[in-house]
Formats: sequence, C-alpha cells, structure tokens
Amino acid sequence: MLRHLTTALVLVVALSGCAGIGQPQPYDSVGINGLVIPTPSPDPDDFVDAVDNAWLALEPGATAHYDVSDAGRTVGAVDAEVLAGTTTIAGLSATGVRTTTEVAGETTVETSFYAQDVDGNVWLVAVDAEVGGWRAGEAGAEAGLAMPAEPRLGDGWRAYVVPGQPETAVRVEDLSRTMVQLRREAGTTTRTVYEKGAGLVSVEDLDQGWVATRR
Repeated sequence: MLRHLTTALVLVVALSGCAGIGQPQPYDSVGINGLVIPTPSPDPDDFVDAVDNAWLALEPGATAHYDVSDAGRTVGAVDAEVLAGTTTIAGLSATGVRTTTEVAGETTVETSFYAQDVDGNVWLVAVDAEVGGWRAGEAGAEAGLAMPAEPRLGDGWRAYVVPGQPETAVRVEDLSRTMVQLRREAGTTTRTVYEKGAGLVSVEDLDQGWVATRR
C-alpha cells in the first residue's frame, strides 16, 4: 500500500521521442488536442519562474497535512512542503514539492518538480525518489501534464513517460467552478480532488480502498 500511496501523492500534492522535456506531438485524447509542451527541447522563454495555476499553485514554504485512512481506520499521514528556491531541470526553473509519507511505521520521502508554461499549464518535470525516480530529458524520460490552465470535463492526458514504468493516463471526470476531480490510471485507479485556490484536498485509491484527506 505504501508504495502506491506515495506514488499517487507525490505526483499530485500541492498547496517527446526527443531528449526534450515533453511529448513533441499533440495529445490525441479527448479535449486536449493540440496541447503540447512549447518546444520538444524547451526554451526557458516559454516558461515562467512561479507556479501559480489556480488549481495547483505552489507557494514556496506552503505546507499541507493529509490523514490516511483505510476502512474507516487511520493508518498514517502525509506531509507536503513546497521547497524554497528552484531547481534547474531540462533548462527550466522547477519548483519542488517534498512529500513525506508515513504508513504502518514505514516512511518514504520523495520530491516532485513542476514547471509552468506561459499559458498557465503546469508540467511534472521530475521525481526524486529512492525507487522510480526520473528527470525529463534523461534516459528517455519525458515530462507530462500535471494540471492544465483551464481543465475541461473529459480532458485526458499523460502524466509522464518514463521507460520501464507503466504509462499513466489522467482524465477529468468531474468539474465545477471551484472543484476539479481527476481519475488517474497507473496500475491502480486513483481519484484526486482539487479545489480552486486550495490545491489537492483528497486522494482515493479506488482499488485498494485507502483515502488521504487534507486536514
């Protein structure tokens, strides 16, 4: 459970064939046609330094705490912190989010890195972890969309492309003016809920039954 939980949260928590950063061809999923990373080999001028997407704003120093429960019983907790400063990844200034997961006495720490393009779309560009870590532009890894600037019901996209790891598909399954609900398929099916201005408020594993809820 811990590995699935950490992987799910580290990719979403918040307060291509080239060696570039993202898929060089348009997505062909519903609602996302034509949305591509600005250049296969990214130009920093296509990106901004801050991540201020209304659904996935990353203010340095911001923290969030999530209680993890399974069958109504608390089994652990997740703490997330937006790191100060930026890290250069594939030529971009990326903002890091460090996630510490403690479940059943076992602890993991992973850091995800995000960069926002000039249109307001947020891209996952790297994950630092003991197992399964990757960085865009290295060993065939490609960034993927973390959150569009303007999500639409039915939108779908790839979360990332990493050789040797299962392809991860994300779809907007519910949407309102203040909430967006995503369904993520990556071996296990995960539902994540974001609130505008607040970021991630809950993660639910629909196969294993656990849920992480922001306190």
